[in-house]
Amino acid sequence: MRARNIIIGGLVLLLASCGQRYEAKQLVKAFVKEHATEEIDISSFSDLDSTKVISDSLLQEMRQRALKDTLFKDVELGSIPLSTTLLYIRMRYGADSLNQSRTFYFDKDLTSIIAFK
Repeated sequence: MRARNIIIGGLVLLLASCGQRYEAKQLVKAFVKEHATEEIDISSFSDLDSTKVISDSLLQEMRQRALKDTLFKDVELGSIPLSTTLLYIRMRYGADSLNQSRTFYFDKDLTSIIAFK
């Protein structure tokens, strides 16, 4: 009985994780469609992951650099969350997708992109 509960719990977590990854991918795709200065052929996405090691100053620096990124125009980023946990996903694009990528950071509820690099 206990093993069955553990398996069911694991499956629930797996399905929730897949749903979050899908949400993150959709946010990035919409962002790219709205703000890209050129045609971007997205080749892949990494798994969605979380981090607690992004300091406020690093987050502010990423946001300032994002505003100057020539790949995107008229960038609008979400507000910085109070939570120290951020979610992130890496988008690879173009023919040489090993060297062409952007990492997008979200609040833990995936309501908006708050920074990218």
